[in-house]
Amino acid sequence: MLRSLMFSSAILFVQSAGLPKTLQASSPEITFDLPLVVAAVSNSCDSNGRRLVDVELKLSSMIVAPEPKRIDQWIVRCQPRDRTMQIADYAPQTEVASPIQGPIQIKTTDENAKTAGLSVDGTLSHFARGHLGADQTNKTIESLQYDRVSPVQTVTASGTINRGRGVYFKLKWTEQQVLEGEKTFRLTMSVPDEWRGGLIDVSVIAQSEKKSFGGWDKEVVTLGNAHFVVAAYNDGDQTAFHAAKSLSSAEDALRRVAILHLQKRNTSLPSLVRSVTQIFDANDRDRSTRWVERLLLDATNPYSDKEILELPVQTRVVAIDYCEAREKFTRLNQPSPIETRMTDVADAGEPAGRYSAAKPAVE
Repeated sequence: MLRSLMFSSAILFVQSAGLPKTLQASSPEITFDLPLVVAAVSNSCDSNGRRLVDVELKLSSMIVAPEPKRIDQWIVRCQPRDRTMQIADYAPQTEVASPIQGPIQIKTTDENAKTAGLSVDGTLSHFARGHLGADQTNKTIESLQYDRVSPVQTVTASGTINRGRGVYFKLKWTEQQVLEGEKTFRLTMSVPDEWRGGLIDVSVIAQSEKKSFGGWDKEVVTLGNAHFVVAAYNDGDQTAFHAAKSLSSAEDALRRVAILHLQKRNTSLPSLVRSVTQIFDANDRDRSTRWVERLLLDATNPYSDKEILELPVQTRVVAIDYCEAREKFTRLNQPSPIETRMTDVADAGEPAGRYSAAKPAVE
């Protein structure tokens, strides 16, 4: 009986509100976009003679909420996966600014005044009166005027992470900087001479500081976040460029098939029951696509991951195609495939390649 009452209450809530409040709260208020293929342009050499390359990451953002909350800051992290790619420089650097233009003028005045006086009154008779008086005043005024530097606040903060292997950027929303539109981040990396390409993990999160309980307590709220795997290829290397484009296309296909699988999974339930389920489990969609995140982060094997093995055959094939495209791109810096295969066979006694299981057949 109690379950029936709870279910009926949920039905009334869905019909009256249209979209559950829990889903409205979980939807991002700001979305991000970043090209997944970028060219690494040769710069010069560092003090050790290693080659330097520049990579520009153009991160775009769009506020989708009609009345968005105040966005206080972005936090962007860039981490090359290949350990041979060392961070040599980055931009923008830490920058401060002031809402006041020009110096602040301050003027102080010190006034010192001294007064002395003497007065004598007398009456000689009913018809004669007299008055004698003296007064002296000394006044000294000292004035001092000087300029004070205007107070500043951080607009952009940046530095290294993971012992210099990665970079972070923290952007503040100020009167001089609006966190919407396109922002450019430059990475200068030291790479070997034979370097042809590498993957860079880029994560971004938009946060807002919310005060509660009368302003005594502060809470950081996430308004939007995203994770990108950027394929940086050596500028002018057409083979590396095509391998990077193939990886980008494979990732796009992976995301599309994940969304399609999620839609089919949801449409298998009645719409009313599906809405009620989402009310009590707002993270249901996140769990259903978490395998995609593990694949993008290279944190799982598509042949042994339990969640991936439960996917439809067509979805598994797309996941394996993505892993193979990534493997092909990351092998650009290694010796030729024939030499690598012969070495792997001699060392491991099995065919070369990270994923050695057979691809499932599509019916």
